[in-house]
Amino acid sequence: MNFKHIYRTALVVMAAALMLVSFQSCNNEDIDGAPVISNVRLLDPTKADSSLSAAEPGSLIVIQGQNLGSVLKVYFNDFEATFNSALGSNSNIVIAIPAEAPTKATDARVSSKIRVVTNGGEATYDFVLTAPSPVISGMYLEFIKLGGNIMIGGEYFYNIKSVKVGDTNLQIVNSTVNSITAKMPATALSGIVTVEGEFGTAKTNFKVNDIEGNMINFDIPATSWGSEVCWGAAPIIPATDPGAISGKYSRIKGTKLPATGYNDAWVFSTCSFDFKLPAGPASERQFKFEHNIAEPWKAGKYDITITADKSEYTFSFQPWNSTAYAATGYQTNGWRTAVIELSEFKNAGGNTIPDVSKITDLKVLFNTPDVVIASFNGSVDNFRIVKK
Repeated sequence: MNFKHIYRTALVVMAAALMLVSFQSCNNEDIDGAPVISNVRLLDPTKADSSLSAAEPGSLIVIQGQNLGSVLKVYFNDFEATFNSALGSNSNIVIAIPAEAPTKATDARVSSKIRVVTNGGEATYDFVLTAPSPVISGMYLEFIKLGGNIMIGGEYFYNIKSVKVGDTNLQIVNSTVNSITAKMPATALSGIVTVEGEFGTAKTNFKVNDIEGNMINFDIPATSWGSEVCWGAAPIIPATDPGAISGKYSRIKGTKLPATGYNDAWVFSTCSFDFKLPAGPASERQFKFEHNIAEPWKAGKYDITITADKSEYTFSFQPWNSTAYAATGYQTNGWRTAVIELSEFKNAGGNTIPDVSKITDLKVLFNTPDVVIASFNGSVDNFRIVKK
């Protein structure tokens, strides 16, 4: 046996094996080297050059870097995301941030990081999941007594920092994702409401305690001779009454209200008065007023008639007539602002008001045409037309 030949052969085999191992190691390093995240951008090709440090859940993004081709898992704030590996490459991962991923708004302890796991290891990247900016959808009441509570409805009220009326900060009494309660000062205050949160600011397009677009509020004369209204005998209650919200108001309170389409004691109206409303179509305006329904309301209605350019446009206010109040009747928690799209007022031909500046009259009639009402206690005030 030639041991020298065997030894030489063994060396060759070992060398070949080492070369193969070395080649595979180099090849694996090319494919499965330690991942690196260098940038995050939006998927939108028009914004492909942008670099992101934050985005909202649900956003489509591209994670850019090196050695990403063997991606196994991707986490946002330790919440695992699903993805299609076929859409990625060694330098890109195309992925949607999960809508359910936690944010600083819902959990202040989140890591604020993206974590990518591949065959070659893990990589992390500082990245903040933000919440949408706050949105104000409306207010329960737009006229608030001194020292009373202002109640704001909306969405995305995360980590609210301040609530202001004009430039005045209010004390925040309570805040949830969909509602904020804040306390008005003991001095008169009017202005736009601003809500500031960690993820943005929202403002109302109207002012609280404001008489913009006033038609009838029982304090400012609605006739050329100085009376609150032109005709109708609906009771006008003094501003000193404990139930007043912002001066004098009208109230119907009684039992066994008869079934009738017209009662002079339940109506108030102007007659050919210039309200000095700015020009514009009904589609750009809202009709608002405050109402206080102190006990369940299940029948009857307020017929509201606006005269513009010699044509009458009407709307029947009967909020009880809906599935939500079918069993209990409609009742407010004190005063509440009613908001009606002005385009809901129609004339006999089904048309809307073409020009608000042509409005000359407002008539409000409570009536019970179909049934006797056993008991009713309803108050109204501050009828106005404002821009949206």
